[in-house]
Amino acid sequence: MWIQEIFTHGALGQSETGFPQAFQTKAELCTFVTMVIFSCSALHSAVNFSQVDFNLWMPNCPASMSSPPPQSKNCVSRDELLSSLPPVNATCGVLTTLILLSQPSLDFVRLGHYREPYFSSGAPRRLVEELQTELRAISSEIAERNNKLLLPYPYLAPERIENNVAI
Repeated sequence: MWIQEIFTHGALGQSETGFPQAFQTKAELCTFVTMVIFSCSALHSAVNFSQVDFNLWMPNCPASMSSPPPQSKNCVSRDELLSSLPPVNATCGVLTTLILLSQPSLDFVRLGHYREPYFSSGAPRRLVEELQTELRAISSEIAERNNKLLLPYPYLAPERIENNVAI
């Protein structure tokens, strides 16, 4: 019932959005909930916390440009490229924003951990402990792989993933 309300009011009843109108099976519900959890945790952290690393060099992500970007390689002089980039003040403003957005929140709670004892006994507690064990194993595997890389990609390591979207 709740998914129909989200479809009607959230997706504005537009079936071309790909948003489901209903779930026919538990597997469909599981897939949808998994997608929501991934989007609000791992995907958000990977995009959010990598911004400074990938955009610190302003030509990767200029806030504005004074002229269109070059259409092909090796046909633009250094001076032409530099003159198309934003002024220093605009660049500083964007970098300040990126630095602020890329920092974990002060009340960071990593994926699979909870500030409140919601799952403190019985089967729920055991499932949370199993999840935390799996997340530690994934973190170790990612750290091991990253040690062999020239440019590591730590953004999907579970210990760096916020339990929710936090800006």
